Parts: sequence; C-alpha cells; structure tokens
Amino acid sequence: MKLTRAPVIPKVREHAQITMTDGTTLNGYMFVEATSRIQDVLNDTAPFFAFVDSNDEILLINKSAVVRVRPHDNR
Repeated sequence: MKLTRAPVIPKVREHAQITMTDGTTLNGYMFVEATSRIQDVLNDTAPFFAFVDSNDEILLINKSAVVRVRPHDNR
C-alpha cells in the first residue's frame, strides 16, 4: 500500500507584535501559510502557534493568552 502525502502549502514569516494578557509585548515573526493571513492562524482550531522572537528563540504561544496582535508592514 502506497501512502500519499497531502499537498504542502509553503509558510511565510509575517512580522508582528504580540501583547499577552500579563502585559508582555513580543516582537518577532509568526508563520503563516502563503495563502492565508495572520487572522486565519489566530482563528483556526489549534490552541498554540509558533512565534520567533527578536532573539531568534522559537516560542509556542497559547492563543488564549494573547490580547493583541499587531502585524507590521514589511514594505
């Protein structure tokens, strides 16, 4: 039996500032499917999302602890 893989949608890094419920502000990048928006990541069913902070550390952010996400324009 041959297994078939689901099509892979490439992800892009979107620069964003995240404010947490405790007041902490994080600056860095979210990973978003190339055909999606940051809002789509926040509204999907996964309880966490990956975030790379300004120190290049990879964090798993619990969506329930996020108060605000401010996308940054990279132009």
